Amino acid sequence: MYKIHYGINQEHIQKMNRTLILHLLRKEGVCARAHLAKLSSLKQATVTNIINDFQAWGLVKEVGFIAGDKGRRSIGISINNDDHGILGIRLARKDYIMGVFDLSGNLIEARADEIDSRLAPRKIFEMLLQEADRLMEKTGERKTIAIGVAIPGPYNIRRGRIELMTGFPGWGDIAIQEELEQKFCIPVFVGHDANAGVLAQYWHNLEDVGNRPGEIIVYIAVGQGIGAGIICDGELIKGNLGIAGEIGHMSINFNGPRCACGNYGCLENYCSSIAFTNEINRVMGGDHEYTFSEAVGMVRAGNPIVKEIFLTSCDSLAVGVVNIINSFDPSVIIIGDEMSHVLPEEMLRRVKGEVKRKVLPEIYENLKIMISTVNNSMVHGAAITAIMDVFDCPDAYFGTQNGA
Repeated sequence: MYKIHYGINQEHIQKMNRTLILHLLRKEGVCARAHLAKLSSLKQATVTNIINDFQAWGLVKEVGFIAGDKGRRSIGISINNDDHGILGIRLARKDYIMGVFDLSGNLIEARADEIDSRLAPRKIFEMLLQEADRLMEKTGERKTIAIGVAIPGPYNIRRGRIELMTGFPGWGDIAIQEELEQKFCIPVFVGHDANAGVLAQYWHNLEDVGNRPGEIIVYIAVGQGIGAGIICDGELIKGNLGIAGEIGHMSINFNGPRCACGNYGCLENYCSSIAFTNEINRVMGGDHEYTFSEAVGMVRAGNPIVKEIFLTSCDSLAVGVVNIINSFDPSVIIIGDEMSHVLPEEMLRRVKGEVKRKVLPEIYENLKIMISTVNNSMVHGAAITAIMDVFDCPDAYFGTQNGA
């Protein structure tokens, strides 16, 4: 098939150059203009003009002299991480976490709250808005310029609605992005939580993953639901409606129980933290209903019954991982979220063992499977989604305030 290539005008080139310089500054931390020109392959005059605009906008700042090329002292430039903030929100079925981040993606202030499942989604959302307001007020000297939200899927980007939150109906009636924008009057970006998770891995671990042309990275969120975020050659794969990677509703047992999505034997009914906790309560019986936190404690204490349930969950997860491998041929698979924190090394050993048995040797030898090392990947990724828009369109956020 012939692919249409569109022309690039001067305005678009300028936009790409600005974005490139911001990403290089974020990665380098502090950098001289001459070194930025070398890294970007841009003329030094072009870099100087871009930096001059950024300084006028308050987006970057000079930080004194540093050692430059050929031993010369140069003035260091860095992103101004002191004056502006991004709010990241991760909404899950039973809790939410939010944090204020600087423009390099570093966490400044955070809070987490459990959700009372007896409350209606509308009430929960109103509480979330109040907490977001309080958190931004707490960092009032830092102006919040955008919000990123990571939510459980399937999330339809065309409708701007959660299509299904298993076990928690009613969220589909709330226009999360629209209502947040009306409340705070700043840009809001909403996306699938696993997509936020893979962005966090890519952003913080670029030296380990994602730095080869054509490389495919898959982040599997094994939490209250199951989802996958997929990056191919540096680009996030969202799909037609934004539900690509919705592996929680991939069937691993066509004779299994019917899921709320209409399918049978969905993966999330076998290895999510909710499924894990439900199975423990079913097997253990009695009047006491164990929480996920209590279940984790029993696994770590070596309770043989509970640990076997955990290992069975890992085996089910491995089936989903094998399906992902055969579908996307990734070079890196990263497992994160609640279940990966129970016994990380044991989960990794179990999953890798099952995968090795079920895929071709050549595939396994060229695949890296790892446990996420980024804490709270989803809330970080939610903020990064918004930061990436700031980097893509810095003039929209900063230029007009200085008459540019």
